[in-house]
Amino acid sequence: MPSSRMLASLVTVLLALMGVSCATNSPQNKDFSSFLSQIAQECKPLIIGSDNYTQAIVFNGLGANPDNYNNFLGKTQVLYNGGISPDIYRSSLTAFIGAGTYNDRSFNCIFAHLPKQP
Repeated sequence: MPSSRMLASLVTVLLALMGVSCATNSPQNKDFSSFLSQIAQECKPLIIGSDNYTQAIVFNGLGANPDNYNNFLGKTQVLYNGGISPDIYRSSLTAFIGAGTYNDRSFNCIFAHLPKQP
């Protein structure tokens, strides 16, 4: 039987993926795309768990497990739009993708590049 923490993580992932699937080519999505490019460039190596997200962002998913990359994109977009806090983002991605030597550095760099929320 799954733990409540795991169930909460799964619900978060599903909600994030639903938000991504409803996305359009709005200016906000172009801003998010620019944000991804920026963190790929300025946070390298952007590694969470054992996946290289610098490479994955630049090469459309190559360099990362596809499930992990989709989860990373969904949660990062929700974070970017202010839908989840940095703490929830960090803990949910670590729970899904795994711990790693570069996690703290990568998360801190992502957070440093977030737009200021009103």
